[in-house]
Amino acid sequence: MARQEEQFLVNLQTDYPDTVIDIGEIVLGGRNRKKTSEIQKMQQKKLAQAACALLNSGGGIVRMESKTAGYSLQEHGIGLDIEQSLRDCISGSETSEYFTWMQQQSHLLLFVKTWSCGDAEQKTAGTKPRICSLSTGLSCRSFTSVESMTASEFLRRKESRANAKPCNEDGPSPKEALLNVDEGARDSPKNTEERNIRDAAARFLKTRYELTAGEVLDFTESTHVEFKNFSTKNILVYIRKNLPKYISAFANTKGGYLFIGVDDDGIVTGTPEEVGKEALVKTVADTIGSMAVYHFCSSQAGVQYKTYILNVSDDSRDFQSFVCAVQVERFCCAVFHDNPESWEVTGGRVERMSARRWTELMTAADPDLSNLADKFTNELSLANGPPLIRPVYSNAGLQPVSELQECLYPVGSNEIIWKPEAICTDLFSEYPGLKDLMKKQIHPLSKGILIFSRSWAVDIGLWEKQGVVCDALLVAENTFPVLYTVLKDPSSAESESLRETAYKLKQALVNDGGYASKLCVILKILHLNGPEDQMEVAEVDVPQQANPLDYSSLYPKDYVLTSRDVSDFLRALVIVVLRFKSFLSDSLGCEIFSLLTLKQYELLSKNLHKVKELFVIGLPGTGKTIMALKIVEKIRNIFHCSAQEVLYICENKPLKNFVGNSICQSVTRAAFLGRNFPEVKHIVVDEAQNFRSEENWHGRAQELVRKNNGIFWIFMDFFQTTHPYDCGLDFSELYPQEWLTKVVRNAKNICKFMFDRMEEILKERKILMPYGVLEELFKEAECAHSFLGYYKIKRNMETSEMVTYVTEECCAYFKQGYSARDIAVLCSTGPAADMFRLDLEPELKRQVRKCKVRLSLGTAVDVSENVIVIDSIRRFSGLERRIVFCIHPNPAQQEISLNLLLCAASRAQTKFHLLYHKEKMFLGGLFLTF
Repeated sequence: MARQEEQFLVNLQTDYPDTVIDIGEIVLGGRNRKKTSEIQKMQQKKLAQAACALLNSGGGIVRMESKTAGYSLQEHGIGLDIEQSLRDCISGSETSEYFTWMQQQSHLLLFVKTWSCGDAEQKTAGTKPRICSLSTGLSCRSFTSVESMTASEFLRRKESRANAKPCNEDGPSPKEALLNVDEGARDSPKNTEERNIRDAAARFLKTRYELTAGEVLDFTESTHVEFKNFSTKNILVYIRKNLPKYISAFANTKGGYLFIGVDDDGIVTGTPEEVGKEALVKTVADTIGSMAVYHFCSSQAGVQYKTYILNVSDDSRDFQSFVCAVQVERFCCAVFHDNPESWEVTGGRVERMSARRWTELMTAADPDLSNLADKFTNELSLANGPPLIRPVYSNAGLQPVSELQECLYPVGSNEIIWKPEAICTDLFSEYPGLKDLMKKQIHPLSKGILIFSRSWAVDIGLWEKQGVVCDALLVAENTFPVLYTVLKDPSSAESESLRETAYKLKQALVNDGGYASKLCVILKILHLNGPEDQMEVAEVDVPQQANPLDYSSLYPKDYVLTSRDVSDFLRALVIVVLRFKSFLSDSLGCEIFSLLTLKQYELLSKNLHKVKELFVIGLPGTGKTIMALKIVEKIRNIFHCSAQEVLYICENKPLKNFVGNSICQSVTRAAFLGRNFPEVKHIVVDEAQNFRSEENWHGRAQELVRKNNGIFWIFMDFFQTTHPYDCGLDFSELYPQEWLTKVVRNAKNICKFMFDRMEEILKERKILMPYGVLEELFKEAECAHSFLGYYKIKRNMETSEMVTYVTEECCAYFKQGYSARDIAVLCSTGPAADMFRLDLEPELKRQVRKCKVRLSLGTAVDVSENVIVIDSIRRFSGLERRIVFCIHPNPAQQEISLNLLLCAASRAQTKFHLLYHKEKMFLGGLFLTF
């Protein structure tokens, strides 16, 4: 269906830390473009495509060279046709909002801001399409004409037909079309006449099998009827080229009839003699079969149609030719006649979007969280941001982005604030001349922030740049954002590699953080040379400027930050540095992100060149596994490691499988002790409290890491110890250490239940643990949010009563919108889980059938699948589900009973059901007060 498109590359060799598309020579100026040639039309088309691609990909620069000698932007202008093509890209919006022109000698630069479907302040849902297009590739009928459907019309009609019935895949049916014309005036005279014409065409095809040349049909063209008389001998080529528009238009409106071999006046002419019936029917079938369709409903049906062949004879009834009629049924969703004329930058190329890619971006929406138990604050919404963003949420009760920004990146009223203080102190101690050097750079400015980092490249997910002392990001009013990169040795890094950091930061601010105003991040390279620190500037800057902050020759003045821009910039930056992929992504079937807490971010910001070994001791629900995986990513970026060089060790195979092997090697403790890992340089251990001392796992791991001068971080939570044995660590040597005490993964009432169990563990002291450290840790324990959730305790239950209770509760949850992947049933041991499964599975499946829910049961290994997990508490360690049923947590080793119960409760994010058997009331009257 799609035509072969000319591809042009993004220019990666410019001095700009930005996406630059070079389109070559172009005729510019109003007078020069009054008589537009075919060459000029191609130039205009390339410019429009490049601008469209940048609008959809975070913004950038289109660079072109004027073919007109002595061209001046100020004197000669651009050209009305070029201005109109740019206006077409943005659906008629004000061009100055998105485009700024700038001349540099014979080159003309078009600076393109990212598209955004929201309002200027990004606070309300947008009314504009989510992406830019020159055309949608969709047609519709307008009386007797075929019209191109606009993106706004596509979205309006999609919204109005959101509840359309799916297509009938067995053949044509009188269904409603998604992309339907307004039927509010169904009984108007015009609508009645339209239906009469359509009915007449239908009767005609049912009753007539032969026609006479020159015969006039007793119905005319209308919204539902089109006559085409192809006189060309290349009719098959012509049909392949033009048929898709008619099929798309009929299918996207109310269906209709295309008669091939009838002229505009309804006179039967037939097809040329050279065309065979079978060849024509096959061409029609192949053409329609190749057309792209997109379903919003559950159907997978293609375009529904039927082809009729009617013989045409002359007055003597001798066979002369034939008429081909194609009946097209109304389509429930969208039928494309071609790929949309919409482009994006991907893989260093400007590429045209497929119909599927365009529709997915155009119709993307925030996930529906209304039926989920958690309460979230939407921090970044698809309804009012740039095209490539993903939704970002913070848990209700945790600090929102606005408060996080005030903590991390405050803006002084009459000063430039230097942050973070700890990094500044370390850097200025290591490099005495650095502070004075930076003061010279920002001297004229009085309101903003200078944000230091050991490596902004690592902070945004890139490999650390070799030879860089530090980076400092200047965000201040009345100037451009500037990324200062400080080098100790001028020959230690290439400017092209350093520009990548500024480029990726700009892209991340838009496409990850949702910044939607005009944006640049200018790179400035500084050199620290010897005792007297000197400054040198990169090629991108203009040397020997009187004012070091004058970058007006690089970017237009409307790229300078205003007071509101500074606030929006820092908000986007908070999202960029704190976001991580939420575990909810798997449950919702789409990619969404959550935010780290300040303590988690502080831990993640440790200088790994210095903090090689660290014990991270956390409370249940504080996000230890999340942090362990984030540290793995940071290790890889700082030390330029492959996944095989970083080892993640945990106790249980389900957690090992959950982590996978994409960012590191993940193994269990047993596998680690049973194999050699000569390629491993760095190790991150998770859930270390449940390790055992045999074969000295700690000493072996430490020896392997120290041999390579690598990183060795150990994450543990002694409160969740699930065996009474030595874990292989000397408690007097758990240093250096950091604590995680803010519970973010569990609802408030579950958190209270957990705190009560922790308090009892500290009082009873039944197993070997570092109680001194844990007492101090517990003093700082807090629930970080206000969402209540709940726990429920049921006692004196027969097994059959437990089965009935779990079944009824699961059915109730399914009716509320939960799925199997939200639920886990945990027992004391693996055999106990197997026995309970035998009782639960048949009854649960029998009852769930009434809810029309497809149900599967699995084990902890299947935690990422859409199944109800039934397994032991131990095997589910480190994993979590929204709803947890705990079945009689009575371990063989009674000394760990409180720890095991605490571990089970910590696996529940929002709802925790605790069920006890009748014959053994675990913990006696412990729960009488609840």
